[in-house]
Amino acid sequence: MGKAPNSKLKKNVRPGEQPARLHNAAARSRASQRRRQNFSRHLRHFESLLPDASTARRIAWPHIDLAPLLRFVRSRLLWVIVVLVVTLVGLVAWVHTDDRWFIYREDVHFNGLSYLDADELWQVSQLDGWQVFWIDANEVRRLLLQNPYVGDAQVHISCVGAKVTVDITEVRPVMLWTTDSGTYWLRDDGLVLEPRGETPPGLYTIVDVTSAATLPGAVSGSAIDPEVLRSAQALVNRLPGITTLRYNAIVGLNFQLPGTGYWVYWGDDAEVEKKLGNLAAAETLLRSGQADGVVIDVRFDRPYIK
Repeated sequence: MGKAPNSKLKKNVRPGEQPARLHNAAARSRASQRRRQNFSRHLRHFESLLPDASTARRIAWPHIDLAPLLRFVRSRLLWVIVVLVVTLVGLVAWVHTDDRWFIYREDVHFNGLSYLDADELWQVSQLDGWQVFWIDANEVRRLLLQNPYVGDAQVHISCVGAKVTVDITEVRPVMLWTTDSGTYWLRDDGLVLEPRGETPPGLYTIVDVTSAATLPGAVSGSAIDPEVLRSAQALVNRLPGITTLRYNAIVGLNFQLPGTGYWVYWGDDAEVEKKLGNLAAAETLLRSGQADGVVIDVRFDRPYIK
């Protein structure tokens, strides 16, 4: 006899497997039903919060009136503002692009020059090509003062016509310093300068062949010790008959006393009153015959005659 068509399938099903499958399918169906129920519940809650049609018609929504804005756009004030802004932008563009607002050599004038060269100062000023409104007068002055022959510089900027005028005060030497390298100008701060132009007349000279009076730490002959210079200036102001001062490392400043054959050792510091007192006392002793010698040393608390 032939077998039933599903007899093979029934043979392959293990005991207890069919009930488990049925149980899992039922569990999935129940979970899906719970999700649908939860979604329906949340949807009904959201709909309850919304106003119904009659209530929605009663809600007053904000009204934006654009009429004032449109009137302002059409007003003359707006066009005046637009014209002013466009004019300002055009003016700024013109000032920053037109060559008439930039500084070149012919736009800068240096006053007060006798021995300095204007083109030399022009290079130092670094003004070439600067827009006139961006020039810093203090910075230009600082650059010019780096030239050792410039004592002062007053910078005047004229935006009308883009012009710069600089009033220069040239350095004038206060004394001369003669060394084995030649005779140089001395500035009031002791800096040494090569003579330029005509040397002013009537300057006193410090003869220092070996440059022994050089400022400590400076290159030999590049600057004199300011203490030596101040002492020399104080001395010639009180004894105007002196024509030449000498200097050496041992006795400092020394000179021949005007109208006498005496030689005076003055030293370096500027204790002028004490030294003048010593000099007067020594002259009294020499004239009275109480002392004899040719050298008067006034560097100490009392005079020494040798």
